[in-house]
Amino acid sequence: MIVGNFMNKDVIVLDLNTTLYNAAELFLKNKIDGAPVVDGKIMIGLFTKTHLIRAMHARDDLNQPVKDYMTRRVRSISPEEEILNVDISGTGRYPVVDESGQLVGIITKSDIMIALSEIVAEISGQMETVINSAYNPIVAIDKEGYINIWNRAMEKMSNQKASEVLGRFLSNIIPESNLLSVIKTGRREFGIKLKVGNKPTITNRAPIIANGEITGAVAVLHDLSEVEAISRELEYVRALNAEMDALIDSSFDGLYITDENAITIRTNKAIKRVTGLEEEAFLHKSMQQLVDDGILSRSATLISMETKAPATTTLATITGRTLLVSATPIFDEKGKIYRVITNVRDISELNMLKQKLEQMEGLKQHFEFQVKQIKIKESGELVFKNKEMERIIYQAVKVAEVDSTVLLSGESGVGKEVIAEIIKKNSARKNGPFVKVNCAAIPENLIESELFGYDAGAFTGARKEGKPGLFEVANKGTLLLDEVGDIPIYLQVKLLRALQEREIIRVGGTEPVKINVRIIAITNKDLAAMVDNGEFREDLYYRLNVVPIMVPPLRERREEIPLLIKHFIDNFNRRYNLSKSVDSSLIDILMKHDWPGNIRQLENLMERLVVTSSCEILTPQHLPDFFVTAGYGGGRGADQAVSVNKIIPLKDAVENVERQLLQKTFAIANSCGKAASILEVDASTISRKASKYGIKH
Repeated sequence: MIVGNFMNKDVIVLDLNTTLYNAAELFLKNKIDGAPVVDGKIMIGLFTKTHLIRAMHARDDLNQPVKDYMTRRVRSISPEEEILNVDISGTGRYPVVDESGQLVGIITKSDIMIALSEIVAEISGQMETVINSAYNPIVAIDKEGYINIWNRAMEKMSNQKASEVLGRFLSNIIPESNLLSVIKTGRREFGIKLKVGNKPTITNRAPIIANGEITGAVAVLHDLSEVEAISRELEYVRALNAEMDALIDSSFDGLYITDENAITIRTNKAIKRVTGLEEEAFLHKSMQQLVDDGILSRSATLISMETKAPATTTLATITGRTLLVSATPIFDEKGKIYRVITNVRDISELNMLKQKLEQMEGLKQHFEFQVKQIKIKESGELVFKNKEMERIIYQAVKVAEVDSTVLLSGESGVGKEVIAEIIKKNSARKNGPFVKVNCAAIPENLIESELFGYDAGAFTGARKEGKPGLFEVANKGTLLLDEVGDIPIYLQVKLLRALQEREIIRVGGTEPVKINVRIIAITNKDLAAMVDNGEFREDLYYRLNVVPIMVPPLRERREEIPLLIKHFIDNFNRRYNLSKSVDSSLIDILMKHDWPGNIRQLENLMERLVVTSSCEILTPQHLPDFFVTAGYGGGRGADQAVSVNKIIPLKDAVENVERQLLQKTFAIANSCGKAASILEVDASTISRKASKYGIKH
């Protein structure tokens, strides 16, 4: 309680020039014995009846002003001052002034006594309320042993009202209490068993001391059955808490828990590893303090408490760690936050795990591609050994994962259609239709209706119900356009529209038809040259040439010829129930051939030799006559010139040619002797040259 609540705000004041006579008249009229003297609103002194009596005793003129008699040294008090702090022993009244020195009231000794009485009454009432609100029974006695406190909990336990026992001797109510012994010894007693009626209790007792003298004793009782229940519950809570500690400490991530004031009350062991800081750096400290002290650059807990929602952010610690933190608020029944649980991870650990995951994903993809390549080899879809062909197969399997348009180019017979099959079988459309169309084999006047279909009555002889084109047939699948370079120039515009807009219009139709088709185009022509010559649309070329794959001719991958020969011989033996084999001398000759018809030509030749020869072993004598007259199919003659692209020292040129000859020869020969026979030199020369150029053989 403060002075302002009890002061008299209607203050009678005197000014500096008020006469003694007027002051006396004012005192009599208002029945007061003093008044403040003010200059304007500022109090500068105090004039009392004592001053007036002194002036009259000195026979001074009563018309003299009070300023000559007043006391200027006056103690004033603030209206905000606690009433209990006001000293009433020195004066009967205090002027009350505000911070600016203006007089706002006056408080007398009587006012202060009234205030103190109210305070005593309030404190007494509060004390009684507190005692009666206590859960535990409380009884107190004076130093003679008479009861002066018996709260409601004690009434309930004893079944006796306070009005019935107050003022009575305690031993008459509870004979076994022995509370008087506490008054005699002056010692506190704890855990004393006592029976109140039929209820066993445990009591804690203490003396009441006032001004250094024991004036009584007080006892607080506990129902023993409740104590035992609390004990059992406490054991359960301890076990639960231990289990919770184990769970929290088992977390790999750092965890810390704050209360409703963002003060950390709990952390786990991982916090030290993640943050580089000891547990003591967090415990019992507010998150704002940790931020202000520079321990943390920011706090997800504070963000979460401000937004009242989960929050995730990154922050830096004083140890230089960068952390990813996620804070989750926990609400009580009233919707107020009473806990915030924060999960902490070291981003460097996450980055390391991410890198490992990416590495594992890369290895997974690598091994998947290898498995697919092995499956392709084992299935016999495509026989290959050449490094460039391995790269092409890898690229084909890779591009199969997406729907990009692929342009397969290369000479006739190199296996472009087989690679197209590989792309289709390894794509997401492998279960969809796979429609193949040879653009060169369809008459020019029919190719448009074949590709795009036609509506009823589009032309003479058209079906009444119309006919879907190959684009529609291939919907949700793959359309293979073989010999795409032979599509007429006038039709290329319509094909371009189909690729760009993913829709076609039937011949004789007006409504577009949406299509979902993956395009693989094949050509043995130089489309870029055709674009330059105006024979192929440039925009269509770029639309088809999204992923170009150039398949090399067989003469550039001669190391595959023996594998292909064995593959074809095995196939034809199974087909025709034969058991033919090939002599190595025949293989040597076939590896020298340039194979203008590529793999298709080799396959046809193998079938011809298998079905026309009567011997079990195929030898050079079974070759057709043109192989003999053409000198193994037009291989480079001894007198054919070597092309020169730039001038280099003659020695370097000779070594380059020698190195290339040896590399190409060892690609088809597995010994120095065979290589020497092919190059028509001594085997020792081949061995020496191979060692010189570091060529393995």
